Amino acid sequence: MGRKEQRIQKKLEKNPIRELNKIQNRYYSQLFWKFAQTKDPRHPSYITYTNRMMLGTLYYKGIAGIDSMQEMTEQFNEETVSKNLSAFIGEKAGEYVPHHVTENEYLERLDPMELEEIKQDLVYHLIRRRCFEDARYKKKWLIIVDGTQLYCGQRKLNEHCLERCCNKGTDKEITLYHRDVLEAKIFFGEKLVASIGSEFIENNGEDRKRQEKMSAEEIKQDCETKAFTRLAGRIKKRFPRLP
Repeated sequence: MGRKEQRIQKKLEKNPIRELNKIQNRYYSQLFWKFAQTKDPRHPSYITYTNRMMLGTLYYKGIAGIDSMQEMTEQFNEETVSKNLSAFIGEKAGEYVPHHVTENEYLERLDPMELEEIKQDLVYHLIRRRCFEDARYKKKWLIIVDGTQLYCGQRKLNEHCLERCCNKGTDKEITLYHRDVLEAKIFFGEKLVASIGSEFIENNGEDRKRQEKMSAEEIKQDCETKAFTRLAGRIKKRFPRLP
């Protein structure tokens, strides 16, 4: 690392958030405006924080590397932090940022497609700006697709959970419920990928009846394959000219 790179590195270490905000404003300045344009799922009489503030707070939670929602509330509880975040997001400074319980209830009601549209619009802008042309292979963009398990346990979270019976026919028979999602990421070069689409893997009643005599692996492959067809169709529709 040369002297120039070392100087840049030291500057980033002193105020990484400021540098991050500069990058965000340069490459996707409309991010917080996009947050504000999402359809609010809440009743107007119960709204304290705007969509812009709700999603902006979660954005900085991810930037800060905070794992849990409760930790977010604890870390962002300082008055200075609250004022700075409000300024970054473009909102009037408040005494507090949204509580993690408020955020969780909001996310349960928010249509996931609202967030997917923002993700895809961001990727679209990066492609149009030709920021990562060197990442293309034979003039084509590479998309990585893989399934991820978000939850597995004996508690059924909701009606969308997949079911898997273990030790069937024995006294140790148990039913496990799990939530899986198929994620597609566009490759932008070494150590950098961006989400371009997500599709939950879910079974309906017809699926369960058809899969009664299938092995667990067959069920998994079948569900991921169907989810991929749905996901690929949505990506093609959103990026019709993307090679």
